Amino acid sequence: PGGRMSTTRFGPNDTSANTGAQYLSAFSPEAAALLEETTVDRVPDPVKRSTHFTLRPDGDYSHWLPRGGTNAAVKRFLHGGEPDRIVFESRLQRVAVDPTSSGPARRFVPLFDSGGHGCSAYDVVILAMPPKDIAKFFNDDRADAQSQADLHRRTNRGRSKAPLPPGHVSVCLQPDVLAKLRAPSFVGRYSLALWFEAPAFADQVAAAWAGRQGDQPHPVLDMVSAQEGGNVVVAQSTVDLWRRLNDSRGGGRAPAKASIVNALEDLAGSKMPSPQHAKLLNWRTSQASKVLAGGGVVTAEGGRLVFTGDWCFESSFEGCNLAAQQAAAAAINALLSSPNSTAEHDADGGGGGGACA
Repeated sequence: PGGRMSTTRFGPNDTSANTGAQYLSAFSPEAAALLEETTVDRVPDPVKRSTHFTLRPDGDYSHWLPRGGTNAAVKRFLHGGEPDRIVFESRLQRVAVDPTSSGPARRFVPLFDSGGHGCSAYDVVILAMPPKDIAKFFNDDRADAQSQADLHRRTNRGRSKAPLPPGHVSVCLQPDVLAKLRAPSFVGRYSLALWFEAPAFADQVAAAWAGRQGDQPHPVLDMVSAQEGGNVVVAQSTVDLWRRLNDSRGGGRAPAKASIVNALEDLAGSKMPSPQHAKLLNWRTSQASKVLAGGGVVTAEGGRLVFTGDWCFESSFEGCNLAAQQAAAAAINALLSSPNSTAEHDADGGGGGGACA
């Protein structure tokens, strides 16, 4: 899992920092029950932040703090589904059409340039990723400032795209699908991870942050988290700071880091010691500010390509759970309505296709 579920590591012991979302938030009993089944701790309402939920008022939500970070919680959900195969550290490059299939029964082959397992054909593919990345992923469409796929292409310039196997063709999305994918939008944050030899500074910052009074957001910081026994501090900026700096040279990384460090020193009441390591992320898709109209998910290829994510409902565990349920329903409907559906055959113990997520 990446994006808001991401972690990063440093040092000989791979000391990790949870750099994405810090809390899992939900309001429905169904979503809360899912969280209670994982290794998470219910926590008080996080310190006032500069963002707000959209499905319900802020006060309707409960919050959970996953042990080991949100990445670990997502992996527990993945394994809990008992899939045939889970692959991490893979880089999906494109989705091709299996040449042995045609028409409404076309099957799809995910192609990777690292990790993954190429040349396995699937009846249904579900992709959970930012919508503008999907457009670039399939159509190599116009560049977009919020597209992580565009950023990765610039960072990995010179990497060749996974070649198409003989007889395969790429999938191109239709204009109506592209229009739906271009409609949602995001706001961002900067996330700064700092590794220290001793926990003293982290302890001071965490105590000051927890002791803040009043309902007003901090002018620079949305969240401060001391992790790994205080040897790691993760601080995330407000959306306002990101908006002011993101369009400046280098994505505003240098002034953003300076602003966050100054804010941490103000909280601690002391100068920050030199960290062993520092990593700043420009988290451009931190929160969906405009979601898909009417909810639901986006589909293509007769419903057998399913595109989903927090941008379908809301950037919260609640929204992600709703998006996952809608994606699963769309995949089942596509399998059952396919003219050569393998669903009944598979239910009787036969082989055939399946779904790839």
